[in-house]
Amino acid sequence: MNNLIHTPELLAPAGNLETALAAYVSGADAVYCGLGKYNAREMAENFSFEDMSKLAAYAKKHDKKFYLTFNTLLKQNELEEAAEQLFYMSHLSPDGVIVQDLGVAGMLREYYPSMPVHASTQMGIHNSAGVAAAVGLGIERVILERQVTLAELEQIIARSTVEIEVFVHGALCCSLSGKCLFSSWIGGWSGNRGRCKQPCRRRYYAEGARGKQAGFYFSTQDLYTLDIIPELKKMGVASLKIEGRLKKPSYVQSVVKAYRLVIDADEDQQTKVLGQAKQVLSGSFGRKWSHGFATKEDMDTVLQPGNVGVSGLLIGSVQDIRKGHVKLNLQRKLHVGDRLRFQGPGGEESSGFTVRTIEQRGKTVRSALSGEVSLPFDREIPAGSKVYKVSQSIKNNWPDPDSLPEYKAVPQLSLTVKIQRNLISVQVDEGTDNSTERLEWSAPLELEDAKQHGIATQEVARVFEATGENDFRVNNVDVECEDGLFMPPSLLKKLRREFWSYIEPRIQQTDFEEVKFLQLNRIKAELSKRPQISQSKRREISCAAKRGQKTGTSSIQVDSLYSYSKQTQEVELPHFCPEGVLEMITEKIEEAVKAGIRRFRVTDLYQLELLKKYKGLKIGTGFPLPVTNGQTALELQKMGVNRVQAWVELDREGFLDLQQSSPIDVELYRYGRPSILATRAKVDAEGEISDPRGRKFYVQYSKTDHLTYIFPYEVLSLPKLDAFDEFYDYRHSSKNEKTESSFNYETDFV
Repeated sequence: MNNLIHTPELLAPAGNLETALAAYVSGADAVYCGLGKYNAREMAENFSFEDMSKLAAYAKKHDKKFYLTFNTLLKQNELEEAAEQLFYMSHLSPDGVIVQDLGVAGMLREYYPSMPVHASTQMGIHNSAGVAAAVGLGIERVILERQVTLAELEQIIARSTVEIEVFVHGALCCSLSGKCLFSSWIGGWSGNRGRCKQPCRRRYYAEGARGKQAGFYFSTQDLYTLDIIPELKKMGVASLKIEGRLKKPSYVQSVVKAYRLVIDADEDQQTKVLGQAKQVLSGSFGRKWSHGFATKEDMDTVLQPGNVGVSGLLIGSVQDIRKGHVKLNLQRKLHVGDRLRFQGPGGEESSGFTVRTIEQRGKTVRSALSGEVSLPFDREIPAGSKVYKVSQSIKNNWPDPDSLPEYKAVPQLSLTVKIQRNLISVQVDEGTDNSTERLEWSAPLELEDAKQHGIATQEVARVFEATGENDFRVNNVDVECEDGLFMPPSLLKKLRREFWSYIEPRIQQTDFEEVKFLQLNRIKAELSKRPQISQSKRREISCAAKRGQKTGTSSIQVDSLYSYSKQTQEVELPHFCPEGVLEMITEKIEEAVKAGIRRFRVTDLYQLELLKKYKGLKIGTGFPLPVTNGQTALELQKMGVNRVQAWVELDREGFLDLQQSSPIDVELYRYGRPSILATRAKVDAEGEISDPRGRKFYVQYSKTDHLTYIFPYEVLSLPKLDAFDEFYDYRHSSKNEKTESSFNYETDFV
């Protein structure tokens, strides 16, 4: 990286088209947004394809960018539908696609190379080895794990060759990204599928010195970094990302304006501008601010169990609910158009709603400052609920979404220009599968030797990119030019005009339906193929246990990289490795290989980068590295993996589909107690905890990796499935426990 301070991109959330326009008008350089499926905020309003098309047209006209969020885990039976969505999106030319699933990254690289791939924070990339592994997958930007410290961030950027994006504002998850099963475990609603019910925001009960003590032990404060933006700019962060695709335009407007002020300010203006920005930000109605996980001190304070973890400004309490109305006691102003949310005493939140009518003292009013008011409301509200304002009515200054035109998809052309002393030729590639041959144009030349500088290939490319009034778009121009020749600029432009005059009537306009039939059906056919794997292979049983505990003579003994012995047959690598620990982990892997270990269990993407220099290893995956479809297994196979462990969240159908579509062996996590949350934050609870419904969990701090884990009270136990390898994990469980759960096995993994 160079020492020049550059201006990073300001990236805003957009749950719908109106919010995207509010973000652009308020100063955002780009927005990120999703369709109705396969994005990590499926509970947001999200975009129809028509609205996405309008967004594309507006963004390109106003020199803005937009990124498609496609950042959830996909089941095998969803790949064809996902491929179709990506096909249509490719015609809108998004500036990037944000993905969690390695299989989706591979699909984009293989079938839709025109769309850049960005690694979602849900990939959990948290060190420079993970970034390097992502680069090997063709990823052009990495959105880092939110629990990376500032010191680690600086080192990662210095050692990386691609753009790094970080979150700078908004709600924080307590768990390491992509590793949380909490919501899925208690109700089947997966955070890795965009459907998190936020159990971490609820009240729990833990044993304390005075018996049971209640607290919001896992509810984080909101991230705020206005005061450290100058530091992030100096590090060379490419994009500063605001969280909040569930938020309304008023929230996005105030947050974008605040961060725009600080990003654009000179160093000597920072103190003055910071005060102005904080004032603007005060209208965003978030939780209490913190620096998240920026330092060890921040990690110790980002969780404050005495604080209710609701987002918004407390404005009153519920007095009564009857006959389709809710009666409130207001302490702060309420206005028609404001958006409210109720919070129950146990931390449970209702969905938000917009105030349309206010009644006070028997009259309909536009606003009320305090006292009793009545609002139309027909949903259930927990007794004793508080009322929070999460956004307020504002006057908008952005275009009406209904008035915007849609994006017109035009033929995407690639040109190859060759210039010789006596000839210029241009080859045209339409870039579609219905092209039967490439078009060519040529013209004779009589070029002289250059007296000083020869023909600049960059200038040739720039000139030929200009299509004039033609209804085409040039994606790429490759120029091959004989050295030492001179061409007057006027001649170059004349040749460009002659070229387009010849080519325009000969280019076949893209037939959208024909391309769909030829290209999309081919992609779907390839995705539906089933690899030929021998089912006669003897299945392997692997077992991990506490130190000193026997695992049985018929199973492969799996031990941690930190505690393997002469009896160890397979070493499991630590899923979380901060940048400062990376060198030590690298050395320990080297020691293990020299000690004769030839089997490794990888639990995170970064480990494949560390192992790739070794030959003759047998590499399998394990929790919490997610594998939910055959395309992901294929990508991992290309990276040297011999066997994948099926993601524990899957249902029975998902397990079987993965096994039948995987090009390599598949292992089933048959028995054990996997963690359902892992965090670097300091948690003020230890041992057994329970929620208001009496469900129990275990909280445990690990001195080995300095993480706090939540484990379920029930042990995961799955039935035997034919043709699967098996894994038994006794590190946090015992054999034949009485409280068992099959997790999502017998339900539908949503």
